[in-house]
Amino acid sequence: MTTWLTRLTLDASRIDVREELRNAVAMHRRVMSLFPDLSELDGARRHFGVLHRVEQVGRGAILMVQSSREAAPERLPAGYAVDSASRDIGPLLDALAHGRRLSYRCDANPVRRPSSTTREVYRNLPSVVALHGRHADDWWYRRAGLAGLKIHTHLSHPLDAAVGRRGKGRDAQRVRHHRVRFEGTAEIVDPDALRAAMTGGIGRGRAYGCGLLTIAPLRAGE
Repeated sequence: MTTWLTRLTLDASRIDVREELRNAVAMHRRVMSLFPDLSELDGARRHFGVLHRVEQVGRGAILMVQSSREAAPERLPAGYAVDSASRDIGPLLDALAHGRRLSYRCDANPVRRPSSTTREVYRNLPSVVALHGRHADDWWYRRAGLAGLKIHTHLSHPLDAAVGRRGKGRDAQRVRHHRVRFEGTAEIVDPDALRAAMTGGIGRGRAYGCGLLTIAPLRAGE
């Protein structure tokens, strides 16, 4: 299984970088510019297995991009990224084994869909409800379990929502995805489920910086 993980250090002093860090739709387009052009951006995302995550580091930003085809940083505007590095994490995925301990990180969109009965009682309830605090943590434990992980330690950090507008003019649609960062340590209980979760992503909002699960093996004693 060939899966690439590319790490791009962005020049946060640039106006276009700052604007795209605030606009999840624009960042999605920028990420997809790293790959051959297809007519439908989200179709291209699925075709190339693209997931991404932005990590703020001090005043700078790191863009992590995972894909089935190696990203091409040379497609970016000159100076957009001050550094880039790619590696094939296929060997890491192939080596996943039951009982192995690891650290994990995932920026996810913890939500629930109220039942039709609940929505009839609470008529102003949206079709998708963002989860916070303990409810978001419970959501993550369930999703991690489905992803073949037994959580050992866990921290969660609320993040700014991924926002933007898709389309133009009156037909433009508002995009907003609630985000929480989940990280900690875990044990692999189902390697195949974990591979599927890592390559396919977890939860909603995967085009807009949610769902990328990254791991690192723990050394003995950690």
